[in-house]
Amino acid sequence: MSTRFSVSLLLVLAFSTPVFSQNPQSDPRAINLATKAITALTSGSAISDVRLTANIEWIAGPKPEPGTGIFLAKGNSESRIDLSLNSTGKRTEIRNSFNGPAGQWINADGKSGNYASHNCWTDEVWFLPELSSLANSSDPRFIFSYVGQETWNGLSTQHLRVYQAQNDFKQAQQLSAMDFYLDPTSLVVLGIAYKTHPDSNMNVDLPAEIRFADFRPVHGIQVPLHVQRLQSGAVMLDITVTGASFNTGVRDDEFLIQ
Repeated sequence: MSTRFSVSLLLVLAFSTPVFSQNPQSDPRAINLATKAITALTSGSAISDVRLTANIEWIAGPKPEPGTGIFLAKGNSESRIDLSLNSTGKRTEIRNSFNGPAGQWINADGKSGNYASHNCWTDEVWFLPELSSLANSSDPRFIFSYVGQETWNGLSTQHLRVYQAQNDFKQAQQLSAMDFYLDPTSLVVLGIAYKTHPDSNMNVDLPAEIRFADFRPVHGIQVPLHVQRLQSGAVMLDITVTGASFNTGVRDDEFLIQ
């Protein structure tokens, strides 16, 4: 091999390599909209933790069950919901990222189980948009893109997508993608869409949604008083918020997974 050819090949490789190793970049328009949305929701206040109380209807069983719920979150990487159902007792769901994303469910009969790890990459705090990944616009691990104006659930919206970029986990983008639908005027979050997956197959997508309505200010924070969690188009949990408190010093041990 000639010296000239060797040098030319090295130059090609040197200038080509960054194209393939370059990290994805967020869309400035998406960052701008996300920042404005969080400001609209918080009025610029910092939220370290939240406790919501609610009347709920659990629709995941053979028939709808009324009850009450407590929804806790610390930051945007720890969450816990405790549902007290009138007929079947208590159900708990915990998510945290202490040692990577993880989750656990506990039923009234004491049976429990861990969520499949590939179902723990979506937002831990799904019930309050202020603590969702929409608030991570300054974190380079989260990539923001602007999808466009579109109609969602019969409403005119601005559509943003957020996902995590993890160099050591190629499926992170697929498993962590969260689609946010913003009111085009107020910029409050009307809904979130994402995918869940069967425990045994991360490549099968099951559509899930969170819908927010009836935002009211509580200590300057916009709280959605009506929240619905849907799976494959069906409402599984209907939440009517009755109280909200912020920055009360919620402890990490509330979110431990056994």
